[in-house]
Amino acid sequence: MGKYLRGDDSLPAWARRLSGKWQRDASLPLGRRVAKANSYALDVARARWYLRAADEVAPDVRVIGRPLIDNDGYLAFGRRCFVRSIVAPVQITVGPGAKLIIGDDTHVNSGTTICAVSRVELGERVEIGPHVTIYDTNFHQLYDRNAPPDPEPVTIESDVWLCTRCTVLPGVRIGRGAVVAAHALVTRDVEPFTVVSGVPATPISQLDPTRFVISPWI
Repeated sequence: MGKYLRGDDSLPAWARRLSGKWQRDASLPLGRRVAKANSYALDVARARWYLRAADEVAPDVRVIGRPLIDNDGYLAFGRRCFVRSIVAPVQITVGPGAKLIIGDDTHVNSGTTICAVSRVELGERVEIGPHVTIYDTNFHQLYDRNAPPDPEPVTIESDVWLCTRCTVLPGVRIGRGAVVAAHALVTRDVEPFTVVSGVPATPISQLDPTRFVISPWI
């Protein structure tokens, strides 16, 4: 991914990214450029505080608002991740011995809830819309509501787009480049570059992998 970085490679990752944003905004008035640079620096600083319970946080992760983080296992945020808690807080829970890994360039939007009791893994460049729910457990058995069921790991591969208010249930793998439509309920695996919709989610169209563009955020 180094070829996408802007500026002097001797600089820290957050500084190189800030330099890239400064150059990208060259057409804006100076005051606007300064305001955007200050906002970026504040987002990075905020990540250091609000994600302090995580085990690994890349130096250029950004946070807007106040996410709720409860980590009793292993939690990692990759490079250039962006966590937005504007309309409602992002809530991330990692149980004892569990793992939650969030890959590079992944965006987590307001109101999203992610719970890992065993393992939840998100690949690179995953786009998560507002109020998305991802669980690897159903929390309660059908008959004994005090007995938790066995968790089933969830894997969301790179370049997946989870649209507003969709839900991903335990044991699901969503293939690379797939799109889950708004309000869909994903109960089974989704093939790569497939668009699914409905309750339960079923395929409605296929995407052309040859047209896919990979472009990390700067």
